[in-house]
Amino acid sequence: MAFKITAINPCFIDLYKVKHVGFKHNLNIIMKTTITLFALLLSVPFFSQTHSFNNPIVLAYFPSYSENWTTTNQNSKLREIPSFVNYVFLAFAKPNLTYTKDSFDISGTGIEVPYDGCTLKESVSALKQKGVHVILSIGGETYWNSNVYSAIDYQQIKDLVDDIGFVGIDWDFEPNGSFGEIGNATNVQHFINFFTNSRAIMPKSEGYILACAPAGVGALGGQTNNDVMSPFAYENRNIVTGETDANLYNGTAATNGINLFGFASTGHMIPVIEAVGDKIDIIAFQGYNTGGSTNRSIMYDAYAYYAEQYGFKVAAGVHYPNEPWGPYYTYTHQNVADLASHIRNYSTRIGDQDGIMLWQLLLANTGLNSSGYSYMNVANKVLNGIPVNTAISEANDYSLSPYTGGAEGCSGQGGTLFCGFSEYMSNQSYPTANTTVYYQCKIWANQWWANAGEIPGENSVWQEINDCHEGTGCTLDLQDFINQDIQIAVKETIIVFESQNQYINQLSIFDITGKEIFKLRNKTKRIEIDKAHLAKGIYIVKCEIEGKTLNSKFVLN
Repeated sequence: MAFKITAINPCFIDLYKVKHVGFKHNLNIIMKTTITLFALLLSVPFFSQTHSFNNPIVLAYFPSYSENWTTTNQNSKLREIPSFVNYVFLAFAKPNLTYTKDSFDISGTGIEVPYDGCTLKESVSALKQKGVHVILSIGGETYWNSNVYSAIDYQQIKDLVDDIGFVGIDWDFEPNGSFGEIGNATNVQHFINFFTNSRAIMPKSEGYILACAPAGVGALGGQTNNDVMSPFAYENRNIVTGETDANLYNGTAATNGINLFGFASTGHMIPVIEAVGDKIDIIAFQGYNTGGSTNRSIMYDAYAYYAEQYGFKVAAGVHYPNEPWGPYYTYTHQNVADLASHIRNYSTRIGDQDGIMLWQLLLANTGLNSSGYSYMNVANKVLNGIPVNTAISEANDYSLSPYTGGAEGCSGQGGTLFCGFSEYMSNQSYPTANTTVYYQCKIWANQWWANAGEIPGENSVWQEINDCHEGTGCTLDLQDFINQDIQIAVKETIIVFESQNQYINQLSIFDITGKEIFKLRNKTKRIEIDKAHLAKGIYIVKCEIEGKTLNSKFVLN
């Protein structure tokens, strides 16, 4: 809990209106009470950094091996994720990863992005700037075996999280690559240990998120792990589903959920939640590979029952087609929308920001006119109140958000920017058309794929955009402005751009990330901008004056 303490006016008591004899006695009581209350407030941290869930969770897995090569200030598949996907599980790191703090050497972590740790830090920072929270997913199907448990170094995991900028970790626990034995006593204890040990050094009060991706049936009552107090206890299976036990062990049958109670993994999260549920922030259960049951909402309901008691958020997992097992069930825009609507309107969880999780974001099928992104878009719309039919009709009405530079890398900002653009690198290719770069006092854009060594000004792939006076040997200083009859004056409340002799046809202002924040087309000799509209920082100015383009910076302190 965070307290905001407002300064107390020492004259808060109007002495002239106190008429009774016991004034001094009453004043003493008031002051002692005030001091005691202030002392109590001092015993509580003023500023809690606990992560705030301000919107419904729209979470997607992004396999690190699917990322493309990139470098400073350039776009990539990971970096262009739009903000409506507000949480990302970057998959996967080894549970027994090795990492040395401040090294940014990710070679021992299991993360499979095709670049180094500094570049990954910039990727995570680029998403953070858009409000996308990246969580490191640990484990998956391939990294769990009997040798890893004793080799887990929680401090090294934390160091990696801190250095790269992850907001937390996801324990994706699939012992020996499946959920088949996840409910036995040994594996239940492993799961408990993961949260106990990681929460001890990654506290909620410092903003760390701890998540997990258990089996979808993990909160339903099973024969091994059960909670008789739960409405979804094993004893209530027939009442909850309205079915007999005829298909209890027939996992592939199309049912209303009775076979969800018959898996070996059913109930495996119940003892884990009872032990460490208060240490968990998100349970993003895998509501897929669960056979033929058409009732997928019952799995959310069971986890929601415990979420109310322990305070975590729930994200119901869906799988972009096809599910690996079978498939005996296929998620579509329609049933994803229906599930999202069920979550949004679930009576005990309204406003709790529960949501949808997806495996995985980059899957797509042009024949079905759908993709991981369209599934996430539908979920986001419905979770935020758009009607189901509207959300489905607008499933593909979204845009990616290409990264243009400026996010934090290992050395602060992601490389040097010139006029808001990154410097051309002759040793790399530029596969995306209209990628904008700086080279030798000019800004260039490629018209098609530019191979390494195809240098701007020497190869026709690059088209000159305009001059830039910020590089070595071409810096435009104040004297240059004076020579061009242009003056910039930062005054108390306004910024003035003034030309003595020629008209300013267009003026644009960019922030340090290259984002255009002001643009004016108006043939005039004087432009005034209210400083209140700009935060403190460095700004880049581009002026077009009688056919010439001038670029410079100014600083607001």
